[in-house]
Amino acid sequence: MPANFNAPRPFSATTPVYPSYLPALHKSGRIERTIATATVAAVGIGYGLAKYKAIKANKWQQEHHVQQEQLFRSAETIPATVPIPVPTAETSRNEAVEKAYGDRTSLTELEAAIAVYETRRKN
Repeated sequence: MPANFNAPRPFSATTPVYPSYLPALHKSGRIERTIATATVAAVGIGYGLAKYKAIKANKWQQEHHVQQEQLFRSAETIPATVPIPVPTAETSRNEAVEKAYGDRTSLTELEAAIAVYETRRKN
C-alpha cells in the first residue's frame, strides 16, 4: 500500500459539465451585457443631444424675442421720416389729370370732369 493512502486526491474539472449548454449560456451573458451596455449608452447620448438641442432652441427663441422687442421699441422712439416725393413727369401728368377730372366727390366736380373729357375728345 502506498504511504499516502488517506491523502485526498486533487480536485480536477476535466470532465464535461452536465448539461452541455451551460457554458454557452455563461458566454452569452457576456454578449447580452455588452449589448445592453451599448444600448443604454446610445439611449443616454441620444437623450442628451435632444435635451441640448431643445435648450439651444429655447435660448435662441428668447434672444430672438428680445431682439424683436428692442427693434419695436427703437422704431417707436425714432419718428418715421417720410421721404418727400420728387416730382417726375409721370406724377405731374397724374396730378394734371386729377385736377382736370376732379375727385368725383360732388356732382359739380363730376360735371366739370365730363365737360373737360368731351372737349379733349373732340380735339
